[in-house]
Amino acid sequence: MRYQIASGHSIDDVLCAISRGRVVYALEPSDAGQYHLVRAETWQPGTSTLGSFRPVEPLKSLVFRPREFLGQVGGNGEQPAMPERIMIGVKNCDLSALRIHDHVMLKTEPADPLYAEAREKTILVSCDCTDCLEVCFCPVVGEQPHAKEGFDINVSPTPKGYVIETGSERGARVLEAARDLLQPAGDALVQERDKSRAAMYQRVVDQAAAKGLRPGMDFKKAISKSFESKLWEDFAEDCVECGACNFCCCTCHCFLLADGRGASGAPERVKLWDSCLFKNFARVAGGANMRPHRAERLLNRFDKKFNFFPDVLKTYACDGCGRCVEACTGKIDIRDVLKRAVDEA
Repeated sequence: MRYQIASGHSIDDVLCAISRGRVVYALEPSDAGQYHLVRAETWQPGTSTLGSFRPVEPLKSLVFRPREFLGQVGGNGEQPAMPERIMIGVKNCDLSALRIHDHVMLKTEPADPLYAEAREKTILVSCDCTDCLEVCFCPVVGEQPHAKEGFDINVSPTPKGYVIETGSERGARVLEAARDLLQPAGDALVQERDKSRAAMYQRVVDQAAAKGLRPGMDFKKAISKSFESKLWEDFAEDCVECGACNFCCCTCHCFLLADGRGASGAPERVKLWDSCLFKNFARVAGGANMRPHRAERLLNRFDKKFNFFPDVLKTYACDGCGRCVEACTGKIDIRDVLKRAVDEA
């Protein structure tokens, strides 16, 4: 169902109504012209915002946390029940990335119970992008700056008002809390939404074209033909193996299990984000390392995103958010790497 806000009410009224009684994660603007994902007890009008584009922090940090306590070794691994959360302002790059995490954490045995609980307890309220960063290139990898699926509720800002759409039975139940604030969306407003979406899509397409990229490029073919290319050595010269590209990426999902002693001195196990660019990532028992060279590790990162996952899920494990471009200490631009791979292929 599609709704618009009834006369005399505001989007803040709607978001306050649906978030009441839940832990809220929303976007807050920063002085640097970015947005940050911030926890609050409720929606904060004037502080919380739907955001014009994606935040610095990837959504995965809510459902696949950077550090998770798994339990004491040989003891009780049960965790306190997670409260229901609502994430407001999710952008499509983060939302579509959950397909990758769901495949790895839920649909591949054994399923991760912590991830399953986090997904079950997190209500997703997505919002169309109304602006973009210079690093955004989602149409190039088959995405778009608005959500098509995977959301519970989606909000589309237009110059003439908001279109609010339910995407799941849970979303419809949640939106019941605001039913007195809404009315069915008129055709004119929906057409205005579609017009705004088309304009935003074309803007990101034009921006990517300035970097030599366009929708429909076959990155799978390009990467699969690049294994012997010198491009990996060339770009690896600037890589400092910090792992920032992995940690900020909305689709990266590798982790390691670490055993140690907690604050009480008892032995415990934690799960931590890992990076395929770390030297010891591919190290196995006995000390052998399948990818001892940095160029091999950089190739592996691209091979998994643009070759492996198209085989497995028929989608790239990259949603064009551009976070890795912003985070890279060595100033490696994923768009430049893809453009050179395509040109060489």
